[in-house]
Amino acid sequence: MYLGENLLTKFLKLMSKDITESDLELIQLGSTLGLNLISFAELRSSQEDSFIDRMREKALIKLAKHGDNVLVNTDTFYAGSIDFMVCDEPEGKRFFLLETNGGSNRGLSILTNKQQDIMYNGYLQAIRQAIEKSKGNNEKVLVLVGVPVNDALIHEKVIMVEFFRKKIKSMGYSLKIFNSDSYSKEYKAEVVFLIADYKELDQTLTFSKGWIKYLGEKVNVLIGDGIARRLNDEEFVNLIKKDFRRINTIIVNPIFKITDDKSLTYLASFYHKSLLEKFNLKYLLFTKVNNEKELSQKIDYLIKKYNKSFIIKPMGGSGGAGVIPILKNEKPQRIKHIIEESKREFFAKFMKNRNPYPYTIQEMANFNTILWKGGKHTYDIRLYLAQKEGLIIPVGGLARIARGVYKGSLKKEEFVVNLSGFDGQIEVERGIGFSQKNSKLLNLSIDDFVNMSCIGCTLIAKICKDYQQLINFSDWDKIIG
Repeated sequence: MYLGENLLTKFLKLMSKDITESDLELIQLGSTLGLNLISFAELRSSQEDSFIDRMREKALIKLAKHGDNVLVNTDTFYAGSIDFMVCDEPEGKRFFLLETNGGSNRGLSILTNKQQDIMYNGYLQAIRQAIEKSKGNNEKVLVLVGVPVNDALIHEKVIMVEFFRKKIKSMGYSLKIFNSDSYSKEYKAEVVFLIADYKELDQTLTFSKGWIKYLGEKVNVLIGDGIARRLNDEEFVNLIKKDFRRINTIIVNPIFKITDDKSLTYLASFYHKSLLEKFNLKYLLFTKVNNEKELSQKIDYLIKKYNKSFIIKPMGGSGGAGVIPILKNEKPQRIKHIIEESKREFFAKFMKNRNPYPYTIQEMANFNTILWKGGKHTYDIRLYLAQKEGLIIPVGGLARIARGVYKGSLKKEEFVVNLSGFDGQIEVERGIGFSQKNSKLLNLSIDDFVNMSCIGCTLIAKICKDYQQLINFSDWDKIIG
């Protein structure tokens, strides 16, 4: 077992009893699991439900005018997030897209209970669909939940699985929770949850006859597209690209090939430029390259043609691993060094079993900074999104502030805002919740949050609608934007 026996044993022991609301209070939950969650509790307390409710209500009214957030099919997206940075222009605030994120969401414990319910109900839709599909075949529904090795956010899985347990029991189904050591194929519960880490799943997951299988047993729901990303079966990879509905396992989310690939996310936004510009989305130049030679040549071409700085971003990264700026005055030898450094960062986090290519190249924007703890800092806005009855809706989120004071040198600490972006440490104290007070610190109005919410909901709905067109796009000789 790889997850760390002491922590996982505590997790399963806690899940084996009747959990009370006080058990799920963050500080108490952390004490039970041997984690210090005080900073998580402080960040959660900075969230203001009334402010976020107004943001959500205004966004949904705006989106309803033209049905911009309607899902054509309800099996394409269940829950995820989207990240923005902000810039000031003469006409007001503009927002540029950093990335979309799939179903392997982390950080949800900093949301309020109300927001978590909305988010987890998005995931629950997938489980409901699996239960409906399995009716009449007299087989259990196996829900596989993947977690990183030695997950420092394991408490979030307690909160999520407990939410599912209460909902599923209220639907009249029996339920059991296992880890890989305790799992029994013979157990007769109608819904079975299995918690396992990515390293073990690399060795135990297979794909055959349309099913993802754990030790040969059908998996009905896969929570965490980080697992699907690691499944290198040729038939599975082809079906994800060509027709994911021929895969019987429900994946949260099956569109991960787009949300993993920043260039395809930007392409989706470009296809709907006239619509998204109404919500003040700012467009930047971008393109994609498939190998190192292309990367060096295209960066050189872009800098010479446009006299701008650019950022290189590896495929499917997280925590800012491998994301590095290349300034317009960099010398060719220095650019080669930056590319090597980007790959080193990526492989240090993901080992050699992940490929950083294709790389996305994006124009660097003039982003806003805020005054925080006595200095100027860069920040981004993360918005969580979920499906509700065929609509993509905004849930809530946080602002994430860079560790280092911004001095213009663009060292990693000056512009990487991910709270887990440095040596695996989780620095929750660099996050602030959405509230009237914090909106003033960020110099954002509630209408700015509404516009970002509208961009996020619309873009996810359009990614789902345009999935095949996006996957099949190949004209990357173009510079788009």
